[in-house]
Amino acid sequence: MLTLDKYAHENRLKHVSPEKKLCIYIGLLLLSFSGIAWVQLAVIGVIAPITVYIARVKWTVYAKWQLVIIPFIFISLLTFVLTYGKNMHTFVFSIPAFHGYIGMTEKSIRLALEILLRVYSSCVSTYFFVLTVPFSQLIQLMKKCKVPTFLLDIIVLMYRFIFLVLYEFITMRDTLDLKFSFKGFKNNYHAWGILCNTLFIKLLHDNDVLNDVLALKFEQE
Repeated sequence: MLTLDKYAHENRLKHVSPEKKLCIYIGLLLLSFSGIAWVQLAVIGVIAPITVYIARVKWTVYAKWQLVIIPFIFISLLTFVLTYGKNMHTFVFSIPAFHGYIGMTEKSIRLALEILLRVYSSCVSTYFFVLTVPFSQLIQLMKKCKVPTFLLDIIVLMYRFIFLVLYEFITMRDTLDLKFSFKGFKNNYHAWGILCNTLFIKLLHDNDVLNDVLALKFEQE
């Protein structure tokens, strides 16, 4: 079971119907895309602690999950905040480059802040949905939304496949660790090479099995 799904199975709203939680999630997304700063800040400030309480997750763990998305948000915002121009006086901060200047204008900073609030409040809302809706309820929800059966089968198989890969990775890593294979730089490098090679071969084998299962299922249909 994936870590997020483990928390979703133990959350305080696990007996609430997934339709209600989906409605709450859609409502939160609408608030996140409203473009009203104080509303977006309220979503972040209120939903984050509620999610921690409902999902029975530690603040430190929740904060680590938030840190995972920060590099992607930061890289995306760079494309909005950095602009090129000839007139240095239009920039709040700039450096000379290519016979002009690359920097940040007031307009680009304001735009980046608006996007940051929108993206971050949406992420907080998504964490609420993911941590309160177990995978089994999510499949039930998709069935009620008339998602095609073959697509649901593929989603379930992929979920199971990811879980198997994580299980194999942890088992191999722990086995090598018990043999002290990660002691020293040379041994550490060699052990990770063995682990990646074995895992890659295992993935190819599992992929063949998965293809056979899918082919057998759809041929019968």
